Amino acid sequence: MNQKDKLRDHPIFICGHPKSGTTLLVSLLDSHPQLIVYPNETFFFRGFVPEMRKRDLDEKISLAQRYLLHFFERGLIDPDNQDAEEQSQNQFFMDYAQTCQEMIHEVDKNGIRHDGDLLSAAIVAYGRVYGRISADTEYWIEKTPYNEHFAELIFSWWPDARCIHIVRDPRDNYLTYQRKHQGLSAEDFSIGWNSSLQTGYQNEKQFGKDHYLLLRYEDLTIEPEKTLQELIGFLEIVDDEVLRIPTSDGIPWEGNSQFGDKFQGISSKPVGRWKQELDDRNVNIIESICADNMRKENYEVENKSRLNSIYLLWSWRLKQIPALRGDISRMMKQRFGMLPH
Repeated sequence: MNQKDKLRDHPIFICGHPKSGTTLLVSLLDSHPQLIVYPNETFFFRGFVPEMRKRDLDEKISLAQRYLLHFFERGLIDPDNQDAEEQSQNQFFMDYAQTCQEMIHEVDKNGIRHDGDLLSAAIVAYGRVYGRISADTEYWIEKTPYNEHFAELIFSWWPDARCIHIVRDPRDNYLTYQRKHQGLSAEDFSIGWNSSLQTGYQNEKQFGKDHYLLLRYEDLTIEPEKTLQELIGFLEIVDDEVLRIPTSDGIPWEGNSQFGDKFQGISSKPVGRWKQELDDRNVNIIESICADNMRKENYEVENKSRLNSIYLLWSWRLKQIPALRGDISRMMKQRFGMLPH
C-alpha cells in the first residue's frame, strides 16, 4: 500500500456539540507533522452525502469540487495588493480543483468504493497542493459538529478511522452557543446536548475506546499536558511542541470566542463563565434536563432531583403540542391535496 492509499483510509473526525471546543482541539492538531488538517468544516455528512443519492460518478466529482471548495477560505487577500493576491488565490483554487479531480479519478481506476472517497481525495489533494504531506504523514482530519451522529457510516467506510468527541459543561456550552443563536431556548439546547453525548457513549461502546475517544473541554484547558498525552497515545503520534500552539491552516489562531477573547495558547478562562453570565432560570432548566449525563461527566449539579428533571422536560414537551398539531395538520392537508406542496 502506497502512502496516498494509506492516507485515504486513515481519517480522524472531530465530533461534538457546536461551541464545545471542537475548533480549539483541531487548532492544536493543525500544525502537527503527522497530520493533514482540513482548515474548514465541510458539513460532508449532513450536506454533501444526501446530495449524492442517484447521481453518477461524474456528477459526484463535479459536485464534490464545488461543495468542498465552497467551504475552503484562506483569507489571503492583501488590501495593498488585491489584484495580485486575488490572482494568486484564484490560481490556487484552480490547482486545487484539478488535483482533487486527478485523485478522484485515480481512486476510480480501481472503482470508487463509496462517497467517502470523495472527501478523502479532496483533503489529500489539499495536503499535496499546500505541501502538507511528507513521509511522516499518518492521518487526515476533518472537523464538523455533530459528526458523532454519522459514526456508523464513518466506520463502515473507514474501519481504521478514529473519532475524538469533545464534551463541554452544558451551562458554558449554552452560554456561548446562544450568543450565536439568540433564539435558542435552554430546553432545545439541552435536548441537543444530551443527544450528542448519548450518541458519543453509544459510539464508544460500539466501536471501542481505541477508535472513539470522549474528551472533556475542561480537561483540555485546565490540565492540558495530561490531556495532550492522552491524545498522543490515542492517535499514536509523536509528541511535538506544536500541539501547545493553536494554529489554523498553519497561521497562529487566537480563538473564536463569542466574548471577544484573544488567546495565544490553551486557556481555561472560558471555564465556569456561566456562573457570572447565565441567569438562574436557564441554569435550572439545563441542570434538570441534563442532570444524568452531567453527573456521568463529573459536572457538579446543584440539588436537581430526577423528578424535577422529568417535570421540566415534559412541561417543555407539552408546550410544543400546539405547534406539533399545526405541523401534522399541514402535512395531512398537503397529503390530500388541500394545500400546495
